[in-house]
Amino acid sequence: MRQKWIIEEVEKVFGELDSHLNSTAKESGLNCPDFCGHCCRKTDIEASPIEFLPLAAWLYQNNKVNDFLVKLDNPEHKWCACFDPDASAKGEWGCKYYEHRGLICRLFGFGFRLNRDNMPVLVTCKIMKSTRSEAVAKAGVIAARQPDEMPIFSHYFMQLLAIDPDLAVPQMPINEAIRIAIEKLYFYNLDKEES
Repeated sequence: MRQKWIIEEVEKVFGELDSHLNSTAKESGLNCPDFCGHCCRKTDIEASPIEFLPLAAWLYQNNKVNDFLVKLDNPEHKWCACFDPDASAKGEWGCKYYEHRGLICRLFGFGFRLNRDNMPVLVTCKIMKSTRSEAVAKAGVIAARQPDEMPIFSHYFMQLLAIDPDLAVPQMPINEAIRIAIEKLYFYNLDKEES
């Protein structure tokens, strides 16, 4: 039952975060260029296993774990296993599991970090800065005016930490974090079957 509770709590945090990000994006005008996926092409993205427990649960519920593990085991797959590098050419967004993406995936481009003066600073990519410069500037103005109302990376991380520190603290390559989330649910399901 604990795993189910953890997944429900993570989904609650993500629901609140999505709402927070949507209102900030709407107010500032921030949005990704159509079908970009450039940030997903980074090979050094790190995440924690807790972020991907909802994805792991969805994979188990839909009998897609084995196919996903094959993708994770493919040494030629350099990016996040959720990312389809050919998506933009097909006029699609790159994440095949967008509803179940992790915290870093939700926050990057639209979330804020706190600087030394404890003021929010937008964390976004070069592409957004160059193609959405007015929206990026507006987000900065909004953050200066309403610093306590910005979606801050550390605030949402702390919420995940409060749910389960052992699954939230270790930061590792994103595919490793996904694999550990899948394994955690495998052993949970195995224990359930043996009970």
